[in-house]
Amino acid sequence: MAKLRNRDIQKVIQLFDNELLSIPRVSKTDKMKMRKKIVNLVQPALKSSTMKPEVFITEMENKLSNILRQFIDSYGFHNRLTDAVRKACENAEESSTPSSPSDDQ
Repeated sequence: MAKLRNRDIQKVIQLFDNELLSIPRVSKTDKMKMRKKIVNLVQPALKSSTMKPEVFITEMENKLSNILRQFIDSYGFHNRLTDAVRKACENAEESSTPSSPSDDQ
């Protein structure tokens, strides 16, 4: 598995940020603590060269269950997160595979 680029990792974190903004009745400081916990778990997991999308999703569901439970559209978020991680992994795979030499004749 190829390592993800920082831009792809930031896109995944941005998904979490967008959901955090929509949580009602949670103070700003609590949201900041949640974001810190998310970043501290998501970045190392996605930077791992052995990371697989299915394992990442399961790991985040387990470690961030108290935060994910507060999201308004947790099922929709789960789908968006899964799609974003899979796309990022596919992009990383495509960019890491060497292109075949062209035959110039």
